[in-house]
Amino acid sequence: MLLLPRKLRRVPATAVPALVASLTLLGSVALPTSAASAYDLRLRSWGLNTSGQLGDGTKTQRLTPTSVVGLSGAELTAVAAGGTGGSTGSGFGLALLANGTVESWGKNDKGQLGNGVNSTTDEWAVPSLVAGLGGVDAVAAGGAHALALLKDGTVMSWGLNDKGQLGDGTTTNANLPVVVAGLADVKAIAAGDAFSMALLKDGTVKTWGNNDKGQLGITAKPASSTTAPPAPTPATRTSAIAVPELTTVKGITAGASHALALLADGTVMSWGLNDKGQLGDDSVVNKPYPVPVLELKNVTGLSAGASHSIALLQDRTLRGWGNNANGQVGDGTLTQRNTSVPIPGVTAAIGVASGANHNLAVLSDGTVQSWGLNDKGQLGDGTTTQRPTPVQVLAKSGSVSMVAAPSNGSFSLAR
Repeated sequence: MLLLPRKLRRVPATAVPALVASLTLLGSVALPTSAASAYDLRLRSWGLNTSGQLGDGTKTQRLTPTSVVGLSGAELTAVAAGGTGGSTGSGFGLALLANGTVESWGKNDKGQLGNGVNSTTDEWAVPSLVAGLGGVDAVAAGGAHALALLKDGTVMSWGLNDKGQLGDGTTTNANLPVVVAGLADVKAIAAGDAFSMALLKDGTVKTWGNNDKGQLGITAKPASSTTAPPAPTPATRTSAIAVPELTTVKGITAGASHALALLADGTVMSWGLNDKGQLGDDSVVNKPYPVPVLELKNVTGLSAGASHSIALLQDRTLRGWGNNANGQVGDGTLTQRNTSVPIPGVTAAIGVASGANHNLAVLSDGTVQSWGLNDKGQLGDGTTTQRPTPVQVLAKSGSVSMVAAPSNGSFSLAR
């Protein structure tokens, strides 16, 4: 595989098709890669590519996997995908390298690539380094902002900040990383469309950013279960604040406007937007405070899309709930599910990721299955046919160890 020198990678989307034509392509889970070929180790992408979010040097939609230019899986620790607008919107990608630096590509109108520049026409179709960032342990991507967890337990952020999603006490966009104020001892991060989350080492969760649907989870819970949920307050939050009554959390994920927290006992709490049943509490009423996801236990992993949610269970099967208009719940129907249902046909799953209306599951043999909306090829099966049950993608690879998709977007990443 040909690797481009770092200085050559930062090329605008409109300038690189000829160059790339001469080259040729909940959360991440580690798998052995010693037997994988060089091709298998490449970071691959497929789906919508209006902003160069596939990182292949073009803006051409891909129905099957293509290679992200210059990124070998051998040097990758994690990947993240961000974006807005579902099937017609923009997107960007992040890759965490083994040396603790981060590369980014795609849309940059709000500074979400963290390279020190941004404009309405600023798009980068191949990866390059996020400026001045090192010692990174994890990355997360929202609608148009990004987060990086450093090895010292602090968090940096960059990109759009109109709702305070950068957590630096302002609503000023940042095209270079800034410090999220008041955060220490963080062990995991997540980013929704316009809000952010941090899981602390003591099992508590802090959130910041947009709260119009209660996605920060910080509104006081009514004393009586028969009392209607109050309106979320405040509307936005520019600095991190603890979510009440969460003390044993071991995992977090963010949908576009809802959030999920995995507890130490294998159960799940949820909060935020619930118009399609994505909170799994057998209602379609928004909850600005955590509520239990019903009929769900023995959970080990989570992912969330625009208005649906997926859980990975201890037995390596999956359950889904929420919006199912495009088959994104994966139960073979188009029926909305307000509580979780089994996803048939997926066994030996070890990781899961959700886009706006599609999902990816990594299996223990290193293959990937996908299901849901496929209008932009985001399932990677060579068609634009939506799939209400999982189909196989990357079947010949057998070496995938991580997948990512934007919770409000329509493309996919896998290595």
